[in-house]
Amino acid sequence: MARRSEGIKLERRDSGMFYARFTYAGRRYNVSTGERDSGAAQTTAARIFRDIAEGRWAPGGRRIAASSNAPFDEIAARWLAHIRPTIEERTFRVYRDTYVGSHFAAFFKTIDQLTTVGAQDYISARLRKVTRQTLKHELSPLRRLAKWAHARGYLAQMPEIETPGRRVLGTPVLNARKKISFIFTADEIASIVEHLPETWSAPRAKTPYPVRARFIVAWETALRPRTISQLSAPTDYRPGAATLQIRDEIDKNRFGRELPLSAAARVALDSVCPTNGLIFGDHDCVMLLRRAAEAAGIDAYRAARISDYDFRHSAATHLGRSSDNLSGVMYLLGHKQPATTARYVRPQKDAALDVLLAASKQVRPSDPPSAAYPESGAAARSSLATKMTASSKLSTGFGAILVPKREKAASFHSPPSPENPNNFVPVRGRGLEPRWLLTASTSS
Repeated sequence: MARRSEGIKLERRDSGMFYARFTYAGRRYNVSTGERDSGAAQTTAARIFRDIAEGRWAPGGRRIAASSNAPFDEIAARWLAHIRPTIEERTFRVYRDTYVGSHFAAFFKTIDQLTTVGAQDYISARLRKVTRQTLKHELSPLRRLAKWAHARGYLAQMPEIETPGRRVLGTPVLNARKKISFIFTADEIASIVEHLPETWSAPRAKTPYPVRARFIVAWETALRPRTISQLSAPTDYRPGAATLQIRDEIDKNRFGRELPLSAAARVALDSVCPTNGLIFGDHDCVMLLRRAAEAAGIDAYRAARISDYDFRHSAATHLGRSSDNLSGVMYLLGHKQPATTARYVRPQKDAALDVLLAASKQVRPSDPPSAAYPESGAAARSSLATKMTASSKLSTGFGAILVPKREKAASFHSPPSPENPNNFVPVRGRGLEPRWLLTASTSS
């Protein structure tokens, strides 16, 4: 009669390597874990024991591939359990429910179907339903799953999973959620904020939550809505502070930083900041925004589709037009790559007018002063009005973050010549490019 399984025991050899000793199904095993750390050795020993129990361990310690009928969802469940401590809970739910639960497991019935050809078939099938950009997000976890499965012997060969080329469009989803962001001017933002309620009560909220102050902070800081929802006191902000502390765990890019605050943002934060706890919390303010946009006289199309994320896009565009300090704009937006910041600078009609006026050396009439944020207290109203009026002034010239001002460019480029009347500069390939195009093309 076979002996029963015994518990795993670790034995450290003279080399410092840990060996796992255990008995399974009457057979004794003494296997090297390949680890010199006891914690890592225990984890590896447990995996070896599991591989042996599941029949994926050949004589001599060699792992063998899983059987062809191993269900894909079972292998994927083990992968999800393995990576769960390394990713955010929200990301884990997307991997589990959307990628694995809805897409991967439904297409790859068994793990052996995850091959190079199988991946190509999956890509082709998905492109009939979604766009290339959506598929691109799906392929990243699929590669990660395949790499994990191959390393543990579930896959005999590592499949090649290639992202379709940029010319591949895919199929746009009809009636999909909002994909584009609308850009609002500083005056439009001020008018929308003016029509927002100071607080709002909802059936699921225990107490009324701040609304107007939230969107003042959103405009003044250009922070992501999710980050604003997770701001807390006194960890991230204390009343009277001049900066806002952005923690790694509340930033999408894990870009923890100390964010300077404008006077308007400080007034708004001081008016609602609690002694301890979340400052704003996670609340759905879309309907309040759309009512405020309609009351502010925004055109019906944009007013019916405005969202909290439009404040970030609008603020980013405004920052890009107000300054050519790319490093500063990147820091405010929490970007680590210039190309990411460049996507936020949207073409604007009034910016085009500035370009034409600058080209013809005309002076643009001064813009009317923007409406102030209606806040309690005459001092607060005066401060916010000054801030918003200053922020609504538009600069002339190119004004984009990737475009240096003309006077700055002249300092490090040679003057025009008969051979080069437009003062273009030489680039790789012995060609000529305008200064602003050169700056954009080499920004990354």
